[in-house]
Amino acid sequence: MTDHTDFPYTRHPDLTYAVVQASGPDNPRNDTASVAKLANGDLMVVWHKYRTGAQGSSDFGVCDIATKRSSDQGRTWDRERILVKTAAGDNNVQAPALRKLRNGDLLLVSLQGHKGGESSTMCLFRSTDDGETFLPEPPIWKRSPGQWLQGGAPSLLELQNGRLLLPFHGGVGHQGSQHNVVHCFYSDDGGQHWQRNVEALDLPMRGAMEASVAELPDGELIMSLRTQLGAVFLSRSLDGGESWALAQTSGVKAPESCTCLRAIPGTDHLILLWNDSLYDPTHHHYGIRSPLSLALSTDRGQHWSKVADLAHDFDFNFTNLGCDFINAQQAIVTYCAYGPNQTVQGKQRGWLNPEYFDLHALMLDSDWIYQVTGV
Repeated sequence: MTDHTDFPYTRHPDLTYAVVQASGPDNPRNDTASVAKLANGDLMVVWHKYRTGAQGSSDFGVCDIATKRSSDQGRTWDRERILVKTAAGDNNVQAPALRKLRNGDLLLVSLQGHKGGESSTMCLFRSTDDGETFLPEPPIWKRSPGQWLQGGAPSLLELQNGRLLLPFHGGVGHQGSQHNVVHCFYSDDGGQHWQRNVEALDLPMRGAMEASVAELPDGELIMSLRTQLGAVFLSRSLDGGESWALAQTSGVKAPESCTCLRAIPGTDHLILLWNDSLYDPTHHHYGIRSPLSLALSTDRGQHWSKVADLAHDFDFNFTNLGCDFINAQQAIVTYCAYGPNQTVQGKQRGWLNPEYFDLHALMLDSDWIYQVTGV
């Protein structure tokens, strides 16, 4: 298997990049990752790793939850093992997220996608030995009435007040055709019991999807959303995710693609990862998923300044994003890079068994962001 270090796309010259996992004959797709820093300083990444099967690299292909570790701040990754395998009779187990709690426990969530693409179970695992072993806990939800999921933006937050928050989207019907709304599950006892917020967050067309949430120092929560409306939309909560304001456009143009919103630790400054491409209603995802770009807001998301393009090639796609701060100023950004795009029956598509479907990472420093923007 090639290591794909020569993957032909444009990277930013100031940044350091890594291939976490390259695709190959027995592994057609790798993406949707989350990173946590362990007590010994190592980094742990989890992602869904696809196996060869009838569905190939489609969202309904067979995949398991894999992990690797890094001892050099994300530059190289090794010590691979499988943490969660697809259950017999299910489509897959997908979209993992890690959260190192302040009490030292390490939580892992992952979604069981049941056969038919119309129901799911959100599994929860806990490690008390820094990721060596994970034991299952009662699921956050079980056999949903319709497909509920986090999609390409998996996350589990521990808020300043100790609340655990898990945003998700879903509807009633098949994943590919249902109208989606966003809810949040939350736990105030360390993940022992979970409640779902009452009021759904909704948008037109395919709906609100792939919520990504950041917490500001005063406790305000801000959520970015994937939409079919030609822009990144934002919503806000002042009560720990129990209620959310009607989502409004951020003014940042976007296709229908994953976003990732984070607060720079210790500040009320926000960074946004997204695809800075033109809205195109004739495209199957309302625009191409390139470039992968970074923006900064210093006024709590009211206005945005583009920092840079982080990955760029119009024949490839960069999406399913993660960003995890490993200290007060450094973060690991994860994303899938797939392509080149193919034209099938006159329509461009890139996700079905392309030559590359890799999980990549880059190292991001807030000092660099401020230097580039002059803030």
